Amino acid sequence: MYGASETMGAYTLDRRLRPSEGTRTTMGGFRDSRNRIVTPLVAAALLGVLMTPAVAGKFNAVLKVGQKAPEWSGLLGVDGKRHSLADLKAARGVLLVFLSNRCPMTRSYESRLKALVSGYRKQGLAVVGVSIGQAPADRLAKMIARSALSKFNFPYCIDLTQELGRRYGATCTPHAFLLDSRRRVAYMGAIDDNVDPAKVEHHYLRDAIRSVLAGKQPEVVETLQKGCEIKYVAR
Repeated sequence: MYGASETMGAYTLDRRLRPSEGTRTTMGGFRDSRNRIVTPLVAAALLGVLMTPAVAGKFNAVLKVGQKAPEWSGLLGVDGKRHSLADLKAARGVLLVFLSNRCPMTRSYESRLKALVSGYRKQGLAVVGVSIGQAPADRLAKMIARSALSKFNFPYCIDLTQELGRRYGATCTPHAFLLDSRRRVAYMGAIDDNVDPAKVEHHYLRDAIRSVLAGKQPEVVETLQKGCEIKYVAR
């Protein structure tokens, strides 16, 4: 009925239900476009519930923007090393991206991820890719081959327990989570708005990175992530 913009503190209302456009009733309310009576009390309740700021949790059932990010430690990378969030203390921002070798969407974004690393590493951005898939194509040997073929310039780690994905509420690949200098979630969701780089209009992640590295809060803090579904093993 109502929609909230992805910009913090801003709202966009549709035109389906507005008192000024309805018919006044003897109950002190109005009739909406479907001839239903809506009293001021009901309208206020609707606005209170539906006009919740889009600051967090809009597309993530686990994490909220501004929340302390879940730690990770000892993740095995394709470089043979163990990787932990604590190792990145010097970084002004940390980008965690859930990836999958078998996902065409992930492959479409590999170049863009590498460009983000090249463009913002010197400014203090650290990037970590994580695979939590259970398919044969997502095993470590395949990850090593994919990383070499695509010339990844960031650590690519595996988490067979899928615990990190559960703690972050990751639902598909690629799914990005940007952490600020205090390691709080500053942005989560899609990398941009089009799988075709030539048709991208909104660089959500890039813009969020720029804000975080400048010590500012991103204008857009959460977007709907799209990609290949992450299949979690029942526990």
